[in-house]
Amino acid sequence: MKAEIISIGTELLMGYTVNTNTSVLSQKLLDMGIGVYFQQTVGDNENRLLEAIEIAANRSDLIIFTGGIGPTRDDITKFVIAKYFQTELVEDSDQWNKIQTYFSSQDRKLSETDFFQSLTFKNGTSFFNEVGLACGSAIYMTKDKHNQVIIVLPGPPFEMNHMFDHYAKPYIQSIFQKEDAIESSYLNFYGIGEAQVAKELDDLIIQQTNPTIALYAKPKQVTVRLTANAKTKHEAQQINQNLANDIINRIPSAFLGYGQDYLIEHHVIDLLIENNKSLSIAESLTGGLVLESLTNIEGVSKILKGGFVTYSNQAKIELLNIDPQIIEEKSVVSSQVAIAMAENCLEICHSDLALGFTGVAGPDELEGHPVGQVFIALAKKNEATTVIELNISDKPRSIVRLQSKNEGLNLIREYLK
Repeated sequence: MKAEIISIGTELLMGYTVNTNTSVLSQKLLDMGIGVYFQQTVGDNENRLLEAIEIAANRSDLIIFTGGIGPTRDDITKFVIAKYFQTELVEDSDQWNKIQTYFSSQDRKLSETDFFQSLTFKNGTSFFNEVGLACGSAIYMTKDKHNQVIIVLPGPPFEMNHMFDHYAKPYIQSIFQKEDAIESSYLNFYGIGEAQVAKELDDLIIQQTNPTIALYAKPKQVTVRLTANAKTKHEAQQINQNLANDIINRIPSAFLGYGQDYLIEHHVIDLLIENNKSLSIAESLTGGLVLESLTNIEGVSKILKGGFVTYSNQAKIELLNIDPQIIEEKSVVSSQVAIAMAENCLEICHSDLALGFTGVAGPDELEGHPVGQVFIALAKKNEATTVIELNISDKPRSIVRLQSKNEGLNLIREYLK
């Protein structure tokens, strides 16, 4: 089965809006065992959209549209699809009631075009928009003896994600996956390159049939996706797990954990909770990135005591009680300052562990220190402090900060392992 995604919106073509929907949908479909063969991006223009639909209709079995279903005159997606496939649009009464209730609650008047958001395909399936106003729609069509499924979703990513997960995905499964179950499992490894993981799994990759194996690389992290097909969900999960056990046994020291979005911060929080250890953070070059990455994760309140973002020397002196003489003699970018930041943060926050980050994120040198020179210290209650130096050369500022964050968290990982 061939799937195609058509994104509608002139703002996407102009670059004002980043098209994250295509990437997200491709991943979600792949997890269902459905490959996306083609992608198109089209502006809010009827003729060009008709041309895109014509191309997709001649080559794809599942066509998913995102965007262009709002309340303005240029939101033409449903109208153009209905025109091409010679079907009608009708009101979805539940969505229309929600639209009217919303405008009433906001003390706003409805315009003529607000009604457009409630339109759905006649003889199709309507997807109620619980987090927005424009309903989605799906229809099973036959054109030139070719059976196709057409799905229309909102453009805003939050609405698109919610509608796909709750309505479009079950709809697709009801049509294309009546017999077999398809399950994906994700294994995450840290501190090892994609090429090394591929080498360790070379024979498995060559022989792969069911499950299939795919590798995805992130900075300092590799994710291995396993996708199995079986008669039941449980059987597919077991097939994945059998291969997962083999893979983990080949590179056990680098294994972080399971999950599509499982990062090193998830792993570190799990380890801290498991070992009943608390943590605090003192950041300079990372500017709060470490604290933000941790506080984005549910359950972090169990282990995180607090932290400081002391970007300037004065902030280090006043908030973390760093001795000015250390900064003057050793430089703010030094192992001594990183150690003082971590140890003083540990004491102030009364935590079991504390990280201190100082360095040069760029783009310019600092006090003679090159861009990418970073010092990270891990202070431990009643134990000696550990400090490492990184030299992340020839990397943009964002990567220097990201790798510093990851390597700091990895210090905790290595200590608790």
